[in-house]
Amino acid sequence: MRRVLFDSDILLDVLAQRQPFVVASAQALNSVTQEWVEGYVSGHAITNIFYILRRQIGSDAARKLLSTLLERIQVASVTDEVIRSALQSCVKDFEDAVTSEAARAAGLQIIITRNIADGCGIACSSNVTRRIFGKPIRINLIDEFQRVRSLFSLNAIASPQAYNL
Repeated sequence: MRRVLFDSDILLDVLAQRQPFVVASAQALNSVTQEWVEGYVSGHAITNIFYILRRQIGSDAARKLLSTLLERIQVASVTDEVIRSALQSCVKDFEDAVTSEAARAAGLQIIITRNIADGCGIACSSNVTRRIFGKPIRINLIDEFQRVRSLFSLNAIASPQAYNL
């Protein structure tokens, strides 16, 4: 089973129907409907996603969307250890560092994002099961997902509407 963390940009693309990214992001997110993919989101991403959605569609609708999402994916905890590791990380963007450390702490293999972090052991690779410096591989969705989907065994990915959010 592939254990995959979806970065907030991917989830917002789907939940807020952001163009032109919604189709590719929904294809990736729909992978959690396959029995060999287990999806996660970082705990801190949930609050950020809620904040953005609430401003666009209101609090009740945002809560409903997030509740539906969390029926399909799990939350990777942001703990004291995760925050302390992120503070020591060489990843310059702190939010990206927290995301990477939450994925690492949860033992996740892959982070799917449109925002490839700025180095220090985080790389985009077609060998998605390999970890660099013990960190999960970050896959740039737009450039890489179609190329690596066979490595995921994701051959039957649905349309954005199939995710039904």
